[in-house]
Amino acid sequence: MLFQSDHGHSVEERTFGGGGSAGVYRGHKGNLFEGGIRVPSVVSWPAGFPKGEVRDQFVVGTDWWPTFAELTGSKKPKGHKLDGSSIVNVIRKAKTKTPHDNYYWQLGRGKNAQWVVREGDWKLHGNPNDNSQKAPITKDDQLFLANLSMDPTEMTNLASKYPEVVK
Repeated sequence: MLFQSDHGHSVEERTFGGGGSAGVYRGHKGNLFEGGIRVPSVVSWPAGFPKGEVRDQFVVGTDWWPTFAELTGSKKPKGHKLDGSSIVNVIRKAKTKTPHDNYYWQLGRGKNAQWVVREGDWKLHGNPNDNSQKAPITKDDQLFLANLSMDPTEMTNLASKYPEVVK
């Protein structure tokens, strides 16, 4: 069994004003701050997975397809590159490293599309949007660099302090 949301909580008017909370994380559905993309997952397979354990490695929703393919012995489609990686070892062993050295998201199209590149704890936003309004986005924030180990809330733009990371 797998349970996972596909994005952060909603604040859309059509959902009766939204609901939920991203806790300390900035953002919600519709943006690429952690509050919009970091969601819990619950997975259960009594015969195959440890019970009552928690993992905090970086994994993404696209990891579930290759994970279930591995668990069921299914073949991956030939000629198609999958964005995700199997996380069977992450689920089974607490100390397993994330399968992602880096990852890229894009939301929208054109020159105003939001995008994020994550490498390790570094996360670089392009054209960020945060309509949760936990903090303003200024014209100086069009490249917004965060280090999730130093600031999981993504409230401080580190781009000017770490230009070599931005590059």
